Amino acid sequence: LPYRPARLFEIDLARLRRGFLFFQKSQFSFPSLKQQWEEYRLQCLEYLREAPPLAPEGKFCNRTFDNYVCWPDGIPGTYVNMSCPWYLPTAVPGKVYRFCTLEGTWLLEENSTNPWRNISECMAPDEVSGQQIFSTAA
Repeated sequence: LPYRPARLFEIDLARLRRGFLFFQKSQFSFPSLKQQWEEYRLQCLEYLREAPPLAPEGKFCNRTFDNYVCWPDGIPGTYVNMSCPWYLPTAVPGKVYRFCTLEGTWLLEENSTNPWRNISECMAPDEVSGQQIFSTAA
């Protein structure tokens, strides 16, 4: 599937920037958030290069970095979950989910080429809705 990392990066940073407006009273700044995201990205890329494959052959969902979370290989027919990324200013303990289809591909959003993921557990505290933080980039 076509992967447009530059565009996804722009969208995710735009979402984080809009969400950051709700956290300006905290210790975080957008430049520090971007720096922490870059550290997370580099750690992920190292993991993607060095971790042994889930299986030497057969179907499985490939490990990837979707500019939000670092995903390990996935077993077909299962949900894969990862902890909320540590670079987020909300520091909410929770999980992000993806689904690995029986064909060994990541489930896509409906009518889209983007992989589906559920980030609802990583949203900010109750006073800020997920739509306010992670609305679609304009």
